[in-house]
Amino acid sequence: MTKFVTGPRIIMALVAIALGVALFFAIRTPAIDVETGAVDVGPMAVTINDQGETRVRDMYTVSAPITGELLRVPLKPGAAVIAGRTVLARIRPAEPGALDARTLAQTEATIRALDAQAASAQSQVREAAAAQLLAERQLDRTRKLSARGFVTQASLDQAQAARDRARATSAAARQAAASARYNLDAARAGLIAPGSTGRSRGDVTVTGPVSGTVLTVPQESARVVVAGTPLVTIGDPANLEIVTDLLSADAVRVLPGADVAIEDWGGDRPLRGKVRLVEPYGFLKISALGVEEQRVNVVIDFADPRTAWERLGHGFRANVRITVWSSSKVRRVPISAIFRHRDLWSAFVVDKTGHARLRQVAIGKINDEVAEVRGGLAVGDRVILHPGDAVADGVKVRG
Repeated sequence: MTKFVTGPRIIMALVAIALGVALFFAIRTPAIDVETGAVDVGPMAVTINDQGETRVRDMYTVSAPITGELLRVPLKPGAAVIAGRTVLARIRPAEPGALDARTLAQTEATIRALDAQAASAQSQVREAAAAQLLAERQLDRTRKLSARGFVTQASLDQAQAARDRARATSAAARQAAASARYNLDAARAGLIAPGSTGRSRGDVTVTGPVSGTVLTVPQESARVVVAGTPLVTIGDPANLEIVTDLLSADAVRVLPGADVAIEDWGGDRPLRGKVRLVEPYGFLKISALGVEEQRVNVVIDFADPRTAWERLGHGFRANVRITVWSSSKVRRVPISAIFRHRDLWSAFVVDKTGHARLRQVAIGKINDEVAEVRGGLAVGDRVILHPGDAVADGVKVRG
């Protein structure tokens, strides 16, 4: 006779099965979702990145040659300049200043004194002229008497000497009179009032020293300038270069001729450049955080034709990437997969069973994207990118 399982026994069996399933899911470790990458072979370059600024290679600042009134500069930035022909500016000599009462009285008194000296000098000229005339007549009479034998040779010599002294005295008197007149004229010039001279007298015309293009006009409006004031800056925008200031520790790694990628300059694609010069002189610069930094200028030439960057001008900004090392074939790993573990470079590799395995890695060159692998990883290995705290050696992963 067949026996059937009663209702309570069925219920107990179902409960046992449910508890077993729950216990299985409770004790098993779920796989961790991760992002993975691969170790591959390809080109790699190490660059030094910084901000650069364009500048005209040969720039000329034309300054005021004299102190005076600068007339309005007719040129605007972008105007063409021909050496020796294009007029950059005109400067009128400064007007004399007004005299105060004391200076005016002193000047007038000086003029009266010099006027009296000039009159006295003129009187001395007339006196010397009369003495010279007398000496000339006396010499003439002595010569006639000497010819007839009535005077000695000594008397004739004395008459000639007297005539020569009279001539010299007369010449000295005339020079003294001329000097007195010049002193008087100089003193009278001190009374010249502002605005009494001709407005165009003595104007100085400043022309372009070289051919090029006007870059800036610091002094455009009419004003009084002193000698040495910058008036116009001239250069050739087609002769541009880029200068970037690098930390001195980075600058020593840069060699002339190094390739440069010029980015974020406003064009559709990066431009190519070449390092022309690493300047041998460093300078101190304060960073935005207030840190003192020793910087060195690195000068870069454009390698692309002028048509590729003709929209650039002096003082434009761009980002530069200077190549200090490169190779066309390197075993490489994404830089986000490596980390420091016990002071050694390490990475998590996903094995064939889907578990994470910690490996020590020998790393060579590093850039912003990949690192050179010298040991510890093989081409094709799957590595975990950005491993978090949940990833450990032997953990089941999925990705």
